[in-house]
Amino acid sequence: MEYEKLGQFYLGTVAEDRDGDGRPDFMLFDSRELLTHAICVGMTGSGKTGLGIAMLEEAAMDGIPAIIVDPKGDMGNLLLSFPGLTAEEFRPWVQESEAQARGITADELAAEKADAWRAGLTSSAQTGDRIRVMRERCDFALYTPGGLFGRPLSVEGLFNAPLEQDMEIVNDMVASASSSVLHLIGIDADPIKSREHVLLSEIIRQRWHEGKAVDLPYLIQAVQNPPVKTIGVMDIESFFPEKNRFDLALQLNAILASPSFASFLQGEPLNIDSLLYTAAGKPRLSILSLSHLSEAERMFFLTLLLNQLISWMRSKQGTDSLRALFYMDEIFGYFPPVANPPSKMPLLTLLKQARAYGLGMVLATQNPADLDYKGLSNIGSWFIGRLSTERDRLRLLEGLVDTAHIGLERGSLSETIANLEKRQFLLRRPSEKEPTLFTTRFCMSYLAGPLTREQTALLARENLPVPPAPAVPAAEVTAAGPAPDQAVAGIEPAAALEEAAVPSGHSSQPPLGAAGIPVHYLYGSSPAGDKYIPALLAYLSIHYENEKHAISEDRELLRITPLREGLLTVDWNESKLFEPDEIDSEDRPPAKARYASLPADARKKTSYTQWQKQAVDHAYRTDTLDYYTHQELKIFSEPGETERDFAARVQLAAREERDAALDKLRDQYDKKQKTLEGKIIKAEERVDRETEQSKDAKRQTAISFGSAVLGAFLGKSLVTQSSVGRAGTAAKSASRSKRQAEDIVRAEDALKRLVAEKTALDAEMEQALTTMAAVYDNAADNVKTVLIRPLKRDIAVKAFALLWLPEGMFD
Repeated sequence: MEYEKLGQFYLGTVAEDRDGDGRPDFMLFDSRELLTHAICVGMTGSGKTGLGIAMLEEAAMDGIPAIIVDPKGDMGNLLLSFPGLTAEEFRPWVQESEAQARGITADELAAEKADAWRAGLTSSAQTGDRIRVMRERCDFALYTPGGLFGRPLSVEGLFNAPLEQDMEIVNDMVASASSSVLHLIGIDADPIKSREHVLLSEIIRQRWHEGKAVDLPYLIQAVQNPPVKTIGVMDIESFFPEKNRFDLALQLNAILASPSFASFLQGEPLNIDSLLYTAAGKPRLSILSLSHLSEAERMFFLTLLLNQLISWMRSKQGTDSLRALFYMDEIFGYFPPVANPPSKMPLLTLLKQARAYGLGMVLATQNPADLDYKGLSNIGSWFIGRLSTERDRLRLLEGLVDTAHIGLERGSLSETIANLEKRQFLLRRPSEKEPTLFTTRFCMSYLAGPLTREQTALLARENLPVPPAPAVPAAEVTAAGPAPDQAVAGIEPAAALEEAAVPSGHSSQPPLGAAGIPVHYLYGSSPAGDKYIPALLAYLSIHYENEKHAISEDRELLRITPLREGLLTVDWNESKLFEPDEIDSEDRPPAKARYASLPADARKKTSYTQWQKQAVDHAYRTDTLDYYTHQELKIFSEPGETERDFAARVQLAAREERDAALDKLRDQYDKKQKTLEGKIIKAEERVDRETEQSKDAKRQTAISFGSAVLGAFLGKSLVTQSSVGRAGTAAKSASRSKRQAEDIVRAEDALKRLVAEKTALDAEMEQALTTMAAVYDNAADNVKTVLIRPLKRDIAVKAFALLWLPEGMFD
């Protein structure tokens, strides 16, 4: 389609026919303009949500990942895109109440919606195939932080230590983190005057200085026993007495103990990379639904998310290309003009600095009166929808004047905004001197309105990733014990156990194993109760070497595999792989546990020697190092880089190269186009000039002929000298008029040739852009994986132990 242009977002149609083809022109928005950020303002019913969804759909089409904060529940509609556009696809999402109110069945309503969506997409030159392409290019995920009914996100780490070295940024993040925690317990603290805020800030700052994360249990302990002795020049007791600190600790503990906060500690870890890309590196649009949370919980989570986003951003290299988007559907209350809620400082930091790292911020609101326009002066593109109240229009215009974003006379602009139709917007952007009036296109996603709790849960769970084979949960895994002649830091080998008879069935005491073999236990609630089964744990250190790819890398890993009764006691193909820092261990058996019997071979020390050798053989065969390359872009994976991170790096590099090539191509054609446009202007002026001259010549000819004829009739003789002269002049004028007419034809022909040349040049440029798009669209598909196998001599066993783990973990 004509609107499918490289790096351009198709948002709708402009209100004028600029190319003269008799149709409204497509409204195309350069995605890189989002590097200067954007804001969308419009009252309820203005079409603001539809514009936001259309923009995010275009991001998905361009492979640009996004984090979408959804306080109201509307943005989950992004998951309601149906390539088939059938009534069956729409049926689960139509409202039964609407069907009943209209006196029709839900099936009939679904058929109507499907017909309406097909017609709407057709009116905006879209089809179900475009929806299919969007779903293929991007993954969609719906999360419910603090909500176990859907797809929760765990904030167990609370505040991870930032990589940031800029103390001003760190101090801002510390202040924001402290404010969000205090806001959660109902304290709106002044960062300077509040001793609660000062104390928490000092605790968080000290912890981050040590490179450690801050969680709520640590905060509670640190409030009671601060890691600092003085605050400023005052000792801690004078500044904040122990009794008062205990009261604060009680308030924090109440939050930790509350069921609602417990929901924030479950689910997938809050990780920015995971929100932006799948494990395989596919771009992702992650919708974070917050409609089920209280105002304090929303503020807490949003502040935490924004601080994590700042840390993530600062860990990346700078770029002039759009790396990712952050979209927030309603910023009312989070970025006020006077107050300083916890969210304001990180939002302001992102608006000021995100551009340099390729992160575009898109904010939306229906309350323009309560915004910090000074902070919003960092935003380049303003999408303005209908505002019915004069107060909102005046405040918006004041803000636009203050930020130098106004492009029309104020009174005229206010009237225009008041009279905008639904789905009509004025766009003010840095690349245009005057605002652009446009109508948004039809969304590919079905706009069902705010999702219910049940609908949110269904969509969140439908889009869960396919789980891997059952594995031991990280919280329940313990570290390996040392090998017979080796020790692992922090783990002491159990006392040597003598061989003994093994009780049948389950016993309250762990069966005795082979002498000299350490025994360890995995604590935690067992999926099958409190029954434990025996397993082996191998702690391996592997060195990988490859001269061709200049690789020299070390890796440590843990493998756990169950011990079975029967002919095959140990099968390392059943083993589960863990990173050493994922697990913890105890050398004491858990209380009230019952133990399965131990296979006879597991009571022989020689068996462990054989099993250890098998573990090394298995590691040699299966524990290869995945090394990723992209030959065309000359990008190679770094030590420890995951497939997701490498794919994200490739996509950004491809986009940077694409943007650079696009700029070069446009510059090349712009020069030719400007030259032709200059010639066309001169040719048009020549046509106008020749036309005027022709008119003058015709007038002179008419006058000369008239004068000659009049003289002939009025003269005293049939032929006089003057009449003959006038006749000659008339003949010359006629000849000159004819030449002028011929000059017009030649000028018009020259103009037509130039216009045709301009049309051909435009077509040539479009073809060049299409060819370029084909080159860069599938850049990520050219990633190659090289498997690097270790040598057996480079596999060392650091520890080998008998391990008891909850029953059911290897079923």
